[in-house]
Amino acid sequence: MILSQFLIAAALPIKFSGNHTIDDRELYEVIGLKKPYFFEFWKSAPKLEPKKVNPLLTLIENYYKSHGFYHAKAKSSIRKNRIVIEVEENEPIRVENVSTISPLPIDTLIPFEKGDRFDPEKFIESKKRIQKFYANHQYCNVKLNTKAFVDIEKNRAYIVYDVTPNDPCVFGKISIHAPESVEPKIIASLLHFREGDPYSAEVIRRSYREIYANEGIERVVIDDGKHDGNKVPVNITVSVYPKPVHITTGAGFSSDEGINLQAGIKHRNFFGNLKTLGLEARYSQVKAFVRASADTPLPNHNRASADIGAKREIYDGYHERSLLARINLKQSRYPHFFQESLIYDDTTTSDSNDPENFPNGKLRILSPLGSWEIDKRDSVLEPTKGYKLQAEGMGSYKSEFSDATYYKVLLTGAYHRPFPWGVSSVRLKYGAIKVLQGKVPPSYRFYAGGMNSNRAYSYRQLGPKNGYGDPIGAYSITEGTVELRIPMGSSFKTVVFSDITYLGQTTLPDYGKPYIAVGPGIRYKTPIGPIALDAGFDIDDLSRFAIHFHIGELF
Repeated sequence: MILSQFLIAAALPIKFSGNHTIDDRELYEVIGLKKPYFFEFWKSAPKLEPKKVNPLLTLIENYYKSHGFYHAKAKSSIRKNRIVIEVEENEPIRVENVSTISPLPIDTLIPFEKGDRFDPEKFIESKKRIQKFYANHQYCNVKLNTKAFVDIEKNRAYIVYDVTPNDPCVFGKISIHAPESVEPKIIASLLHFREGDPYSAEVIRRSYREIYANEGIERVVIDDGKHDGNKVPVNITVSVYPKPVHITTGAGFSSDEGINLQAGIKHRNFFGNLKTLGLEARYSQVKAFVRASADTPLPNHNRASADIGAKREIYDGYHERSLLARINLKQSRYPHFFQESLIYDDTTTSDSNDPENFPNGKLRILSPLGSWEIDKRDSVLEPTKGYKLQAEGMGSYKSEFSDATYYKVLLTGAYHRPFPWGVSSVRLKYGAIKVLQGKVPPSYRFYAGGMNSNRAYSYRQLGPKNGYGDPIGAYSITEGTVELRIPMGSSFKTVVFSDITYLGQTTLPDYGKPYIAVGPGIRYKTPIGPIALDAGFDIDDLSRFAIHFHIGELF
């Protein structure tokens, strides 16, 4: 009796059995435990006291019911010094019929077809998506009558979506409440709607993003909850940081640059109206810079900024020191973003061991730059669907202000598509530089290899090299990446990737000579983006590989 009571009180490891649809890791989370991943070798398997098991069986059964298994049963036993929880999933509820009554097409928002397993959680989520869809199409007072009739005896579900919208809504009076240091017209210029415009919840979300893009904003509330018929008055309340001077310091590490140290000070509401003035410095084992910058919002979703600074960068085979100045004008025309810049670069190349490829000396370049971007991704830090396209062009004409006539173009695109097992992501890049007269600094060329390039190689180590073994760079580049991102619970996901790189010494790369990398990676989710570790291998020589560490998805 004493021995049996000891066994009942002692915590034992857990094993699940019979759970074919819902995996072990998910069931561990249901009962409040976390199963270690295979690489978390330092963690032991979770244990549970047998006397605490019975109440948890009800949790498991209810969880199964919330996913369409209305007849699921769970029971437990102790075998070989471990708790075995046996699940009988039994026959799930299947969707027999889906009926829709809707003036707008909502078929793509409904996650069910005949024969699918009925999932109450997906049903609730689909109602939210439909309401959001109508709110983005002017209907602020939609009446949504949805029902799911479940026949437990026949294991059948009959689903009805009945949508009755009101008349199309428009924005009513817009009231802005802001502190004295910010004029209401500045906040109004950041909004993506005006009085009388068609109502849309999406333009409210865009307005939130653009207002919060100003670093001086502490909090903004856009209240559109009080409707007057089909008019939606909006009340906007804005607050700024009471202490506008912001000091930052930081330290980090990446496989490309090694140790990173950073410090900065910024006034986030300099003389009011959300203007900023800042000074920042950054040091790594490869790069270092100090820079002063200023930024101000302008009417009609425009911004002006300027910065000036000094930079030092170490390349294999030479060093560079630069004095840089830049003036920018930006326009936001959602989903398009434009920027025009004028860049002055005074660069000195030194410590060269190859005067032919890296000539020592000073060069001055005055370059106008234009760029365009369209970003339709669902997230900046961790995108799962959508696309992003960018185009950038710059150049100069040889004169007393510039030592070269040249042009440089860079085109990039990324596409993300979700699947039941995870996300497939694709990225393409093409760049070319052509020097027609004079010289440009050797750093203007394209260098490949590293975590943002071909991951079978270390930072800037891919491509032709001189007699000293230093990469000389390329005048054109085409790169492509395919990643499969597969979740492993709520915090981790695995990645399988392939990178391909083509380089050339003219404006077109040599497409007959590809450099192909393959490899695995792992991501750990954090509030500032996923922490990533990748291992890339050259497909033609698996002994050539590189390990990369970074924060955030690469694209």
